[in-house]
Amino acid sequence: MTQLLLRSALGKPSTTNRASSPAKKSILKWLLRKTSGKTIFVYDQPYLTRYYLIGNGSGKSFEVYVHQMHKVDEFRWLHNHPWRWFLSIVLAGSYWQETLDCRNGRHQREHIRRVNLFRRSDRYHAIRELPSGSAWTLVVVPPKRQAYEWGYWDTQNSCHIADETIGHESARTEVFGKKVLED
Repeated sequence: MTQLLLRSALGKPSTTNRASSPAKKSILKWLLRKTSGKTIFVYDQPYLTRYYLIGNGSGKSFEVYVHQMHKVDEFRWLHNHPWRWFLSIVLAGSYWQETLDCRNGRHQREHIRRVNLFRRSDRYHAIRELPSGSAWTLVVVPPKRQAYEWGYWDTQNSCHIADETIGHESARTEVFGKKVLED
């Protein structure tokens, strides 16, 4: 039901024959407008908008976000995440991701249409295609690991590069809402 609500609020056709009510669309749009979050811009174009439903990015407890992916990771190497796992449920659109499992060197290309359970900090990924132009996902993450090194995989040298090492001169973030964000 939540997926149907978000799909209709985002102007996406439902996969069922149920008619969506204008009231449901209005409620969801109102909810997202009232939620705090941030938009990351790369080369002055929106890349990702994160709405914080539960949590503030501190990573001290479980957090729940809604992501709107505006652009693919065309400018980035594969990257990892600071959580033991994360769950991404596609609400509207879909995405193709490239993955690398450093334990066995296996590269994969996956089309994520419904659910993506991504595990381990030695697994890297990048969003490579947004067939609908954008995608909306509900993301659930556990507390961040205490000792983690978020960063990128340098395929040329087969090594991890810490996020702080890579320059982000082309990126900027705009925060919105009342919540103080910590990530």
